[in-house]
Amino acid sequence: MSGLPPEYLIAICEFTSRGNFPTVVRRFLMGKAQNKRSGLPERIAERFGSQLLVPLYFSLIKHPMKIAGVVVTSALGAIAVYRVLTLDKGIFMQLCSAVNEEWQKRFGSVKEIKRFKIIAGYGVDEY
Repeated sequence: MSGLPPEYLIAICEFTSRGNFPTVVRRFLMGKAQNKRSGLPERIAERFGSQLLVPLYFSLIKHPMKIAGVVVTSALGAIAVYRVLTLDKGIFMQLCSAVNEEWQKRFGSVKEIKRFKIIAGYGVDEY
């Protein structure tokens, strides 16, 4: 791995599942890749003047829970994986900060959110 910034950004959030909330999180994290409304990738593109985050994958994190004697799997979090389109480490760090700021603007005061974190990663071509 060279002096290049990470090629992937992974956003993980933990929340208290309630009704349609997992869908709201998905729509925000994946943006127009999943719906007609702009979301995080589009807001980042507006801030930087170019597309820096390409949504690749999204998944809900589910855990079995016992509710009224019945075991159900409930979404207690979500994970989104993006490809990062910059080779500049400084811009990458600004991008991470901007992702966190946009998340806080949208969900900072939402009581269902337990935690939000960003993980940066490199692809591994050889094993």
